[in-house]
Amino acid sequence: MRQNGDMYFKNRAESKKGSTLVIVVCVSAFLMAFALAMLYTAGLLLSRANRRLEQERSYQLAQSFANVLEQELKADYDKPENAPEKSFYRYVYQFLEGRYGEYDPDHKDETIFHYTAALPDGVDTEKYGTVKVVMYKEASQDQDVEMSGELVKDQSVEDVLNNRIARYTFTVEVTAEVDGVSYSYSTVYQQMATYEVRFRHDGRNILWDGSWHEYLSGPEYIVDWEKGNIQYEYRSDKITRCEFTNAHE
Repeated sequence: MRQNGDMYFKNRAESKKGSTLVIVVCVSAFLMAFALAMLYTAGLLLSRANRRLEQERSYQLAQSFANVLEQELKADYDKPENAPEKSFYRYVYQFLEGRYGEYDPDHKDETIFHYTAALPDGVDTEKYGTVKVVMYKEASQDQDVEMSGELVKDQSVEDVLNNRIARYTFTVEVTAEVDGVSYSYSTVYQQMATYEVRFRHDGRNILWDGSWHEYLSGPEYIVDWEKGNIQYEYRSDKITRCEFTNAHE
């Protein structure tokens, strides 16, 4: 009887040991899973932090480069042809007045143009990332663009000669990419252009240089207003001054 009792207590003790071992294993597994979860969460947070840092770097690079282009655009040139040949100002001037078509959302590839001279030679793209610049132009919506009209008797000729015409708005989009993360920064500008003017009255081509003269022949021309107003036309291929302003603040 005593032997049976000893066996009972012995089996009971061994059963408790087994249960304790199972609990220890379960707790260890839980702690390991918790540690792995914490490690994964920390890695995920670190990855997101690194990505935000890369996004910030690409944003700063895109904005900085856009500001450099804007400074070039707003340089003060008395005539467009006086701008350096490879300057961004000269490129935009030729882009707006040249054969390039206006933006068409249905044909983006054909109406968005790349400024290939954006990055100087020798730029370390691995250190600073890569920068791409694209542009597109649209007819101005802010005002009716009249490229011809009539000069009446009491109107100042200077109003016609110095008229600043906004024919186009155009968008400059700078995209910077750093370690696979890219950011695009867009700025919309408006072109304000002054054009050479061609005058005509009573069947004669005339010009103004402080007084009216017949074109080429040189003699002074006396305007007979009874024969009608003076017609004028802005020569779209002859810009005398060109400025660029921000279309949207």
